[in-house]
Amino acid sequence: MEKRKRVLIIGLDGFTWRLGRGFMSEGFMPHLAQLAEGGCCGNLKSVIPPETSPAWSSFQTGCRPGKTGVFAFHTYDRNRNKVRLNSFGDIAAPSIWELADRAGRKVVSLNMPVSSPPPKVDGIIIPGLLCPKLSTATVHPPSAYKKYIKPHKDYLIVNKDPKETAGEFTTQAIATERARMRVAIELIKDIDWDIFCVQIQSSDALQHRLWWALDASARGYCDKNRAEALTFYKFCDSALGRLVEAAGPGAVTFVISDHGFCKLEYNLSINVWLRKNGYLKLLDEPVDAWSRAKSRVKPLKSAAKLYGNIRKALQGAGNTPPYFQQDLVHIRRIIDLDNTKAFCLGGMGGIIYINGTPAERADLSKKLADELSRDLGPGSSTPVIDRIRPGVEVYPDATAVESLPDLVAEFAHGVVGVIYPLGSSAVQEADFDGKQHGTHEPEGIIVMNGPGIKNNQKLNGDLVDIVPTILAYFGIAVPRHIDGKVLSGAFVEPPRVNYVDLDFGGPSPAGYSDAEQTEVEKNLTDLGYL
Repeated sequence: MEKRKRVLIIGLDGFTWRLGRGFMSEGFMPHLAQLAEGGCCGNLKSVIPPETSPAWSSFQTGCRPGKTGVFAFHTYDRNRNKVRLNSFGDIAAPSIWELADRAGRKVVSLNMPVSSPPPKVDGIIIPGLLCPKLSTATVHPPSAYKKYIKPHKDYLIVNKDPKETAGEFTTQAIATERARMRVAIELIKDIDWDIFCVQIQSSDALQHRLWWALDASARGYCDKNRAEALTFYKFCDSALGRLVEAAGPGAVTFVISDHGFCKLEYNLSINVWLRKNGYLKLLDEPVDAWSRAKSRVKPLKSAAKLYGNIRKALQGAGNTPPYFQQDLVHIRRIIDLDNTKAFCLGGMGGIIYINGTPAERADLSKKLADELSRDLGPGSSTPVIDRIRPGVEVYPDATAVESLPDLVAEFAHGVVGVIYPLGSSAVQEADFDGKQHGTHEPEGIIVMNGPGIKNNQKLNGDLVDIVPTILAYFGIAVPRHIDGKVLSGAFVEPPRVNYVDLDFGGPSPAGYSDAEQTEVEKNLTDLGYL
């Protein structure tokens, strides 16, 4: 009789071999080293853009953003002329949780970004980033919140009061993930699961803030701060060991990251460029539009005076760190969409939407692409954009056409996007008191280990390959719409792959309230994502 198959997925957000290989060779991450050396490991290429929301949405579905419809933390609803936060309901392709459920498998997902409101599957879904608040309304089933989350007062999706020093920030990150691991171990022991997934978010936040303490070539580096930051990775490695042990020897383990990391060199605000070139208008230009917006959205009345004062101060600022803007009203509430021709969403790539008729959008799309390339592209004095292309060219197989951007700007290495349209310059050298922060790059990591997995084997893949590989491992037919491929080379005996045409419904946005969106946006700002 064939032994029961199980899959354990551990997501280390933003983890990179740039750090990992050194940590393993120095003995700081022995459990990761054991998994890598005893199995398959290599690079896992992210999606365009390599950003948390689109990346983890693509992981969950095996589809690139053109089919998930998730390109950034926010999306543009053309029908309502409104910018709003993405949710699990916006993902326009079925998830691994739903596909496994249809095949009679029980799933557990803990802290996965863009998994709220959760799908109603056989198992437990406790959402992560972009969930406004964990409660009986946002955890599936509600009883799981009462049993696993409510008793743990220290359980957080993200810490809402991030510390500034390397030692304090690291201690805080460890505390956040220690609480998560307590819940993970309870779940892994209590539930009779087939697929178990836990995501560690603090690795990404820490690398954004403390890259200067991790990379010896970064400005501000010193051995003392590295020693402090390393305690977080030692904790993560210990957590890997505990999870693998709790899952048991029969489980196949995946350790993955949604993207990699590198030194941050420049901040780029395409929205500042658009504003200065007359394509983007703010709600207080003219004052009438700002007044109309205040009358439509009650929270804006109290925020208006604060926003006006901050805006005046920031427009004269030459170098505004993106981490300290939590008092700003979010871009979705300050752009005058009625009079704006183009605006940009996305922090790790320019997701540009253009207003107008289809013909007007096509004409302006070419004009903007030419002008942005001239001013910010490879041949310019500030080459912060590698290339800019129409959305239909970047995502040629797109099915989520309603949310497809008109243009996609792929940033140069070491560039991060700042979506606020304020400031005097579109491009600013990233300098935080002489300490060099981090930003995303496309190459994440993959490690596979367990029964039937090859030993000491190099393995490279794409983030979208994880779902079809897991489905094939379980003998579940892979839907033809999936973009990823089965990583057959990881297996001693490659699984037989069957394909199936699958009918599924379109997206069903969550409809978060303004207050709920604001709460999520504050969390994203605290982490340095906005």
